[in-house]
Amino acid sequence: MRLRASPAGAAGPPPPTPGNVLTRRVSRRAAIDVGTNSVRLLVADLPALDPSASHRPLRLGLPLRPVIRRLAITRLGDRLDEDGVIREPAAARTAAAVEEFAAEAAAAGVPSPVVFATYAMRVARNPATLLEKLNRPVRVLSGEDEARLGFLGAVAGLGQEYARARMLVVDIGGGSVELTRGTTSGIEEVHSVPLGCVVLTHRFLAHDPPQEREVSTLRAHVTETLGPMLDQLGPSVDAAIGVGGTITTMAALAQRLVPYDPDRVHGYRLALPQIAATLETLRARSLGERRALPGLQPERADVIIAGALVLHDVLRRLGGGPIVVSEADLLWAVLIEG
Repeated sequence: MRLRASPAGAAGPPPPTPGNVLTRRVSRRAAIDVGTNSVRLLVADLPALDPSASHRPLRLGLPLRPVIRRLAITRLGDRLDEDGVIREPAAARTAAAVEEFAAEAAAAGVPSPVVFATYAMRVARNPATLLEKLNRPVRVLSGEDEARLGFLGAVAGLGQEYARARMLVVDIGGGSVELTRGTTSGIEEVHSVPLGCVVLTHRFLAHDPPQEREVSTLRAHVTETLGPMLDQLGPSVDAAIGVGGTITTMAALAQRLVPYDPDRVHGYRLALPQIAATLETLRARSLGERRALPGLQPERADVIIAGALVLHDVLRRLGGGPIVVSEADLLWAVLIEG
């Protein structure tokens, strides 16, 4: 991968002022992401796009202004890989978070937020267990749609220095990992595989801290699954962009952020040595000790090792260059698409 040289840890420039692509009219929108590990709310103001610019499939630096950001760890995918069944307590936790966030969106002026779901609802044999608890429609994304939206959102948060770059967007979620390659002219290739941190933790990491043989088995599985994809995608890529809870958490850990600060996470560059050092710190500590680490949300402490192992393997296969961390992801894209 021909990653552009930049110091690890340095944040990229803020998105540029958009010139004549946008009008002065502002639309307030809201979306709720029902993930395998968490439920997230984003309420944001987005200037309306100028129709004359609609020929561009992807736009850099859209000035979406977050008004409300919320996250709740509900673990909808708890033990899902055992039998494909969503557990009743997990569905109840998730439904409660969705309804709470929908009420917040309504109070902020968006009475009908878009609600969408990803891996857990995509593969579950009993999605009705959650749907019956919600008094609203839920759009279940395919793996391809999740990857496409993740790319669109990530690009929207980048500056003009990426205008000619071929980018690989890496999204490590709770249930799946998406790899999407493309440019501002369009998406070229997408992959979605069940290597999320919740799925891998339950399948491979039975001990606390994980035993060496468990880590080795997990690494081998990740390499076997992602290796051929990364060998195909990586050589022609100019920049790697990372989205999702694992990657933003690794950036927060690297900076020891307390409290979490999205402005310091967005644009942060994570290099392979940083990821390796953080991974060793995580592996050497018990769950209780991990929960106390600055920058790590306590509810993520049980699944962060698996996610970090995936991130380490991805960046190693891409040549070790930095990955640019983005707060802009598929939630942004859902708001942009309206």
